[in-house]
Amino acid sequence: MENLRPKIEFYRQRTFSEKMNVVFAFIRENWKPLLKYSFYLIMPICLIQTFAMNAFVNVAFNVGFNAGANAATGASGLNPFGDSLASFISSYGVLMCCTMIGSGILSGLVYALMETYSSRENRLQDVTLSDFKDLLVKNAWKYIRLMFAIITVYVLIVVVLALLAAYVTAWTLIVTIPVALLCTLALIPLLMVAPAYIFERDITFVGAFRKAWKLGMATLGGMIGLMIVLSFISSVIQSITMMPWYLLSIIGNIFSTTSESMMSQSVAYKFAQYILGLIQSYGSYVASIIGAIGLAFQYFHAREKLEGVTIESNISNFSKL
Repeated sequence: MENLRPKIEFYRQRTFSEKMNVVFAFIRENWKPLLKYSFYLIMPICLIQTFAMNAFVNVAFNVGFNAGANAATGASGLNPFGDSLASFISSYGVLMCCTMIGSGILSGLVYALMETYSSRENRLQDVTLSDFKDLLVKNAWKYIRLMFAIITVYVLIVVVLALLAAYVTAWTLIVTIPVALLCTLALIPLLMVAPAYIFERDITFVGAFRKAWKLGMATLGGMIGLMIVLSFISSVIQSITMMPWYLLSIIGNIFSTTSESMMSQSVAYKFAQYILGLIQSYGSYVASIIGAIGLAFQYFHAREKLEGVTIESNISNFSKL
């Protein structure tokens, strides 16, 4: 019955409502392989990420409580971290590494499935990992490279702005504030860099940023609107999966610091926190699928609008007849 539906065209100009419709049409048609392979590939990451996340949150709560207690008693010189500084840094580092790897794998998976959908006669029906394994590896590696590059540039910008802010004068503020605003605005059209770098096989690393800037600036208003709506929907899903874990963690830490209760040290509490943390971690990745697909269709729309990909393809196919 699914084959009776018209195959979704990727490269096509669409209005805002049409882009919203096609994003959820693609998800409705292919939700089974999206959930199946995201679970297989992301859950091992979530197992480690949840452990690091729980450790980080527990240490952070204790640090905040100790800082508040020191301030209340006037012992401001005491270190709020105590003996937990190494645990705080290590858990945060593991959490960030898992998030980066998980995001790379998930984005690589989504775009690999979209490419397979486009090239396969049966779309994603009965698709197996071997059908898109090579695409998955290439896409994930490309996405991780992009993340490293963006993080490096962001850190350099923050360092420069921090150095300028350290010598605050009227002149440095005149420079620092506009630069910070321009850097923030520049990130919006560069959201297109991931689909540009992944879907265009012959493009260079630097060329992907140039293409993303070109496509993003040409369709900036539509991209901002689409991303705001899809981000809101994703945040709702993330909030639903996060709330049980969040409430349990807060209640457990409050009881452990305000009474003699050993709730946070009990096996049952730690097991429940870990299971709910797994749901939260996996839920956040699943929610991000919506944004990845929406960004891809925004990229298809922008390329068709500026470059006429479908027209060029039809001309090439006509000349071969």
